[in-house]
Amino acid sequence: MAHDEAIYTGTERRQARRIIANNRALCWAFGIGEGLLAALLILGPALVYHGTFLHMDLAEMPLGFYLAYAGIVGLIHGGSSAVSAARFLERERHPHLILTESVLGWTAAFAVALFVAFLVGTAGDLSRVSLISAYVIGLPTLLLARSAGYAALTVRIRAGRLQFQKVAVVGARSDTVRFLLNGNLWKAGYRLAGTLYTDDAREADGRVNRPAIVEFAQQWVARGAEFIVIVGDIGDIDGLERIANELKRYAINVVCVPATDNVSFKFLDVVPIGPNNAVRFLKKPMGDGSVLLKRALDLAVAGLGLLLVAPLLVVVALLIKLDSPGPVIFRQERRGFNGETFHIWKFRSMRVTESGRDMVQVRGAGDSRITRIGAFIRRTSIDELPQLINVLRGEMSLVGPRPHALVHDDELGEQLASYAHRQRIKPGITGWAQVNGYRGETSTFEQIEGRTRHDLFYIDNWSIFLDCWIIVLTVFSAKTRRNAV
Repeated sequence: MAHDEAIYTGTERRQARRIIANNRALCWAFGIGEGLLAALLILGPALVYHGTFLHMDLAEMPLGFYLAYAGIVGLIHGGSSAVSAARFLERERHPHLILTESVLGWTAAFAVALFVAFLVGTAGDLSRVSLISAYVIGLPTLLLARSAGYAALTVRIRAGRLQFQKVAVVGARSDTVRFLLNGNLWKAGYRLAGTLYTDDAREADGRVNRPAIVEFAQQWVARGAEFIVIVGDIGDIDGLERIANELKRYAINVVCVPATDNVSFKFLDVVPIGPNNAVRFLKKPMGDGSVLLKRALDLAVAGLGLLLVAPLLVVVALLIKLDSPGPVIFRQERRGFNGETFHIWKFRSMRVTESGRDMVQVRGAGDSRITRIGAFIRRTSIDELPQLINVLRGEMSLVGPRPHALVHDDELGEQLASYAHRQRIKPGITGWAQVNGYRGETSTFEQIEGRTRHDLFYIDNWSIFLDCWIIVLTVFSAKTRRNAV
């Protein structure tokens, strides 16, 4: 056995000494903090409304009812916050998705407390104005509080200044050391509790000594370890099972890490395929229910959008026709969902109508091929509005990775291997990359890599709330129009 001080060196050792926390303590901290904030959000508007508008003093206010109501809301929302914090710390869900739970938790707490007040006959003693104000003010306040809390926690974890989960590692000495050096556990919130080198604990027949495994597990389970990591040959199922069987008596997470230097290949989970267990490497980004929900949003917003902007479309079409010869609508071949090609619809903004298979990308606002009206509609994104028809046809979605011309798709795919992974979801009129400033030309590797990274983040973390948020940012965020040409 060796302690983590024998593995950590230099900066890692110093970082590991910074802050040692505990999962439960962090969850309690989030729960208590958000619970108190939720209670204050109930009391604050009530005090302001009764004192400022109704001119009541504290003795005249039904303060007891408000305190009880605030207490119920605080307890329920605080409990919801603690559960969400646990999911965040256990990496079960991404923080952007967990933020939606803040809205649901606040709404549920508010509704349950109001129902209790109704059952005991005190609902009439509570001001509707103050309660509605508290709910409306509470939504952004609690969202910002949770966002700030998770962001601060993430920064500390990634900087190695916070370790909140103890792990113990079992494996051959060379494999274990390689895993610890490549894994950067200290930058992911883990603290190495101890190691068991199987080289030193083998019997005459080569099997790992069972009493050694039991003693090792007992020691670190008693000291609060939450994971035992087995580093070994993932193909040695019998050997892994022998070790795992000795650990089944303990309430602890047991995971297996392949003995390899490859840290880029990811295992998602284990799924049953008939009587066998299969390791899943890739997963469909959206289930059938999510596909239907996203399609419903696309149809509703695209249909309504076309009705609202119909007069604008007519005006723009006339201006394009008067400005330069050529068609009003420009159709170009693009690569979309699962690599299938389709023709994207745009208002013509250039003097040329190049095929998607043979073209030159626009190089800045000074490109001589851009017409006078074209410069305006490109800068304001009006040229993209006909793509609402692509959305209704099912070729595109409102939100998703932006599709590129076929020739550019091929070029970008050669420069960045993960670029083609964007095709696992329908392309969109706008996307997470665009609202984060990655719009326009992709002439540098940094632009390609940044756009692809944001698109893949969107695919891996899709939710209907994220789609709605991206649509809002597309309309109101200046960053969305940063590189528009």
